[in-house]
Amino acid sequence: MINFGIIGAGWRSEFYLRIASLVPEKFNITGIYIRNKLKKAEFKNKYNVKICNNLDELIKTKPEFVVSCVNKDGICDMICELCNKGIAVLSETPIGTTPMQIEDFKKKIKPEWTVQVAEQFHFQPRNQAIKAIIDSGNLGEINQVQLSCCHDYHAASLIRFFLDVKDEIPKITSFSFPDKLNVMGGRNGTFEKAEERLSQQKIAVLEYKNKSAIYDFTSEQYFSDIRHSRIIIRGTNGEIINNTCTYLDGVTPVTFDLKRNFCGKNESLDGLYLDSITGNGKILYKNPFYKARLTDEEIAIATCLLKMKDYLLTGTQFYSLYDAITDVKTSLF
Repeated sequence: MINFGIIGAGWRSEFYLRIASLVPEKFNITGIYIRNKLKKAEFKNKYNVKICNNLDELIKTKPEFVVSCVNKDGICDMICELCNKGIAVLSETPIGTTPMQIEDFKKKIKPEWTVQVAEQFHFQPRNQAIKAIIDSGNLGEINQVQLSCCHDYHAASLIRFFLDVKDEIPKITSFSFPDKLNVMGGRNGTFEKAEERLSQQKIAVLEYKNKSAIYDFTSEQYFSDIRHSRIIIRGTNGEIINNTCTYLDGVTPVTFDLKRNFCGKNESLDGLYLDSITGNGKILYKNPFYKARLTDEEIAIATCLLKMKDYLLTGTQFYSLYDAITDVKTSLF
């Protein structure tokens, strides 16, 4: 059992509350500290969780670590406050919003802090399956990524994950232009009627020492079926385009698709959940949350919680403050 606390009552904190309710055998929320009175009343009615009035009250619930889901502008300050109290922290992103804030925060980081960052995108099932293909060597040396599935620092993180470029900061050329489209929904669900909206399309070319990436994203992609996401991975011996992989076996091209294996389809009475992703006769990803009805995003965030527990036990980092800072600095184009 992993016992953790939460600070904040925004959209992101509700992911952790849902995960704990859907996987109660693995996760337990000791309490949630909410400063906003209206949110406090809302969460008290909506969730069966202890509401704490201050940070000390949350600490008294004895969480193994605290998940910080505060506003972006307050993330760095909250990490400092918790770590200086000796509390282990899993912080939401981003770690800094401006170069000045980032540099100021770096000066405050202490080696004894126990903190990791909940960057979830590389833990999403498809991205883990793609990385398994990369690690198999079938694609040869990976030299290019084209990404249109997530924004800014999340994209920078995923690009580094696929290209394996460590902490290298690339040379970046970028531009934006307007993208008018009919919007069908948002964080609160689908609209009754589509709304015309002017979004911004951002494109950037990232040039690393021996590798490159193309970033192409508009924020409406998260909630729109008329602005599809896209992932392209190119190596010396093959490529992946979304869910299709092609590589050379000698001089013969071999093509296969990623297959998502769900339970709960047709006559299946075994619940609705992702079991695995397979391809080319291999299991490329196995869902660690057996039978839990989680979305891919929730699986990824829940994986961060598992990784945080392992970090506390073994010291094995999965996404450090310096990783997060590298990705924020890369994304400030």
